[in-house]
Amino acid sequence: MAKRKTDRRTIYTKNVIRDSLLALLTQNSYEKITVTSICKQAEITRATFYLHYNNIDEVLDELLDDALRMTELDYGFPGTVPNDPDRMLPVCQRATSEPKYRVLFLDESMSHILLNKLYQKEKEIQIPRIMQLYHVSEWEADKMFLYMLHGSFAVNKSLNWEKNSDWYHAQSTIQALIRPKK
Repeated sequence: MAKRKTDRRTIYTKNVIRDSLLALLTQNSYEKITVTSICKQAEITRATFYLHYNNIDEVLDELLDDALRMTELDYGFPGTVPNDPDRMLPVCQRATSEPKYRVLFLDESMSHILLNKLYQKEKEIQIPRIMQLYHVSEWEADKMFLYMLHGSFAVNKSLNWEKNSDWYHAQSTIQALIRPKK
């Protein structure tokens, strides 16, 4: 696809398309959503959709990137609040902090896509961190990260991605379990 000039109309149209996908996800699973349904929801033509995206997966990928941008707060990027208690949340929980994106994490058919995206985004940071904390090899740290990521995702999913007393209790129990020995 040719790179389009980014102007206000392009930004607006892409936002409308992404918001339409989010709206449709509240009613249907990802695998049942079509380009036609997005175009109808967004009140655009198929030609307009294809002017900006090759397929629905590209729209989803941009939405996930938007949701995961919030996870960067944990690593000292601009805007970090040093004493923010949420900065140490599991990456999947931080990404759902914005209710707009929570619907992405509630769809069963997208779990594997989300987990892969989370793994790819975080592995460069988490694997060396795990190696240092637990004094393990890179291979072992990779497997530990996969275990922590999938486990955290499953626990958060079972609690509907809501931070409440059950969630805080589960998180403190898990943190106590995985805390490195000194």
